[in-house]
Amino acid sequence: MPDQADSTVGREMLLDEIEQLRTALEAAIEENDRLAEDRDRLLRRVSALSRDLQTAHAARAEATSAPAAQVREHQNQAEMELRSAFEELQVLTEELELANNSLHHTNQELDARIEERTCQIQEISAALRSTEGSLRTVADLVPDLLWRTDAAGEADWFNQRWFEYTGDYVADPLGKGWIEALHPLDRESALASWTQAIKAGTPCQQQKRIRAADGDYRWFLICADPMRDERGTITAWFAAATDVHEHHIGMEALQQSELRFRTLVEGMPQLVWRAIEGGKWTWSSPQWTRYTGQKEEASHATGWLDMFHPDDRDHAVEAWSRAPDAGSLEFEGRIFHAAEGRYRHFRTLASPVHLPEGPSLEWLGTSTDVDDLLQLQAQQEILVKELQHRTRNVMAVVQAVAGRTLKESQSLEQFAERFEDRLQALARVQGLLSRRASGLRVTFDALVREELSALVTLDADGKGRQVTLRGPAGVPLKSALVQTLALALHELATNAIKHGALSQPDGHLDICWEIREPHADEHRLFIDWRESGMEGMRDSEVLPQSGGYGRELIERALPYQLRARTTLGIDAGGVHCTIDVQVPVGDRIGEKIDG
Repeated sequence: MPDQADSTVGREMLLDEIEQLRTALEAAIEENDRLAEDRDRLLRRVSALSRDLQTAHAARAEATSAPAAQVREHQNQAEMELRSAFEELQVLTEELELANNSLHHTNQELDARIEERTCQIQEISAALRSTEGSLRTVADLVPDLLWRTDAAGEADWFNQRWFEYTGDYVADPLGKGWIEALHPLDRESALASWTQAIKAGTPCQQQKRIRAADGDYRWFLICADPMRDERGTITAWFAAATDVHEHHIGMEALQQSELRFRTLVEGMPQLVWRAIEGGKWTWSSPQWTRYTGQKEEASHATGWLDMFHPDDRDHAVEAWSRAPDAGSLEFEGRIFHAAEGRYRHFRTLASPVHLPEGPSLEWLGTSTDVDDLLQLQAQQEILVKELQHRTRNVMAVVQAVAGRTLKESQSLEQFAERFEDRLQALARVQGLLSRRASGLRVTFDALVREELSALVTLDADGKGRQVTLRGPAGVPLKSALVQTLALALHELATNAIKHGALSQPDGHLDICWEIREPHADEHRLFIDWRESGMEGMRDSEVLPQSGGYGRELIERALPYQLRARTTLGIDAGGVHCTIDVQVPVGDRIGEKIDG
């Protein structure tokens, strides 16, 4: 069945041919009319010559007196003209017959051709009506909304689907009335795009919302293409609107999901990446670039290995080789940190992304910085070991304190009082050790303030009415020294409160310390404990008892355990004790304390 375009072309060719035949027939008729006019003119001339000849014969009969020669000459001339006219008339008559015969044949051919073309036109018209009916039926069956416009873009036809979908919302969609069926927010842009396409003569494609009969809007893909004749001139436009609502909504949901995923990924502290089988990366997150300084495209394939420590690269490759069978990827390796200029420990994990009942599409993975965690774990192990060691030491000290206190106590009440007092001193020093910041040592000024504050009143600067503290701040102490030294200071302070300078209103305690450097690589803390205001008192009255726990700490424990040099005695004003012990080298010593 010929399509509409073929039928239109055939009809136009037939009309052109009929026009040519009509023109030829008119020319033949004009030629025949000209010949007829020439014939009539010759006939009129022959008639005129005949009348002249008759007139001449009559004149000759009447004028017998005229010379015979003149009469004959006149007669011969008239006969020659008459003969010539008859010959010309005969030629014109023959031409006229030929023209008539040609015109007759032309008329017969024209009639035959007109009859043939008339039959063809009838056949083409029938085929065209059938084709148009089929096309209209097909146009009404397709699910798309179809319409046609003229060359200027004015709509002149819509398929039935258009009216079924839009209902009576748009009373007259012809012209540009169909724009009213679009969502109000889409009309301006749709009209602008349509006007531009008409002006440029190029196809137009856009996604817009069209209102349904129930009032809901659905997304449609609207495509318009021009129809051109054989000369390339646009004669009409055909447009189709395809329902893509579910696809559009799905794409929007996918874009939103991808945006949320990207926001989540870029907000994570981990380094995130995507890869295919064999550990070939296809994408890395911005965190990777910021952390390593490597550009995202440089990390693709196996470029990411360049950022791992050379000693860890083979381990990473081996882990990837085991990943498909294991169903997951896990390994630890050091990754270069551009800001710090060093490698930090990372734990890398990845899992495959599978289609339902299908092979894995890719791998999604993260690399988490565990460098601080590993350091904390190492520090925790050290602290645990130190705690265990300290616990054993404390238990041994408690046991020794209890034994010595029991030995020198004369009653259970006296034992309980002294033992509790010494346990509190031990608890204070343990609290001081536990509160110190990681990596920093307990300082002597903090230790002496802590112990004296528990027994006498000191202000925020460490000053008291009967107490003076003088010496540099921040002198570090070895952990092994803190506990024994604290107990020694506690025994000296307790003795001063009960029997020494602090037991008398006019008594005074002066504690002075300084750092001495007998060698370049040796620092020693020299402590001078001096009491005054006890003139005339006997040693037995102000010194710790011989063989008591305090004297044992100062005279035996410190020298034996810590190689300290100590003295304990009494001068003109009261108890005088010195302790000379080694302290760590390299720790910062702060300002002097003078109060």
